[in-house]
Amino acid sequence: MIYTITLNPALDHYLEVESLLMDDANRVKAERLYAGGKGIDVSRAIRRLGGDSMALGFIGGHNGQIMVDLLKREGVTTYFTPVAQETRRDIIISARDSQQTLLHAQGPVITAEEWRCFLAHLRVLDLRDSYVALGGSLPRGVPADAYRQIAALVQSRGAKVILDADGPSLRAGLKARPFAIKPNLHELRRATGKSLRTEADILTAGKALNRAGIEVVMVSLGRRGLLVVSGRDRHRTALRAVPPPVAVRSRVGAGDSTVAGFILKQAGGKSLEDCVRFATAAGTAATLAPGNQLCRLSDVQRLAPRVRIKTVMMTRGRGDTETR
Repeated sequence: MIYTITLNPALDHYLEVESLLMDDANRVKAERLYAGGKGIDVSRAIRRLGGDSMALGFIGGHNGQIMVDLLKREGVTTYFTPVAQETRRDIIISARDSQQTLLHAQGPVITAEEWRCFLAHLRVLDLRDSYVALGGSLPRGVPADAYRQIAALVQSRGAKVILDADGPSLRAGLKARPFAIKPNLHELRRATGKSLRTEADILTAGKALNRAGIEVVMVSLGRRGLLVVSGRDRHRTALRAVPPPVAVRSRVGAGDSTVAGFILKQAGGKSLEDCVRFATAAGTAATLAPGNQLCRLSDVQRLAPRVRIKTVMMTRGRGDTETR
């Protein structure tokens, strides 16, 4: 079973304009509402890829009810913890000249009782041999180490956590030794406190995280694909996955589609290379669709054979030579 957790979900209001003009009227050419947030996007992408998952987290108010209805229409199973305050609404403005602006609202304040109820909901789930995608911003009111607490709880009950977060939330979550993480390069720099200017630097940082107990480190490099370091000691593997060039329409949800592709293949028992290939294709496919429409299975199937996977030789302190 796959579960996703979104503590600060958002109703995404997507607006498309011809070009974004400041101090002037902008006529909207198209608009749409999406259920959003990292974990929710992972659940939506998994569904688009033919899989099933259960979306967990906090939900509240009119925005929250719209989100639940939208997810039901997409075939996503939900088990949200209700909260008193309104779920946030984010604004995404996308111009046809490829400019894009995101306005992120703060979201509700979670009470101590609502936090306890959420943890109680986790404890009633059968988490044995399951995967849990965890990530996104934290709502006000939850503990600063919320991701550490959640990861420790679900992993103690037999789940494997894939964490996709940033800043203090990521650093706190790392203390629970999640199975996998998927930072982008900027997020990895903030987590490690290092500049990571070269590929060798990134590989060294990945190896250090492997030794700290995180089995898979996937570093998103945008259009350059993924750099993945996995394993421990002498059994460590490093892969570079390079997607084919595509005409990008929107980057919203690309990272979440990457996580969805990876976790879906992991749950299916596929090899690391197969998981990375599919994840890279899913992330790339998400950029082909406007707004937050995420990846389409037909695009992923078309792109996956064109993803180039190269094994990177790992030396004692650095990573360098490609072997294939």
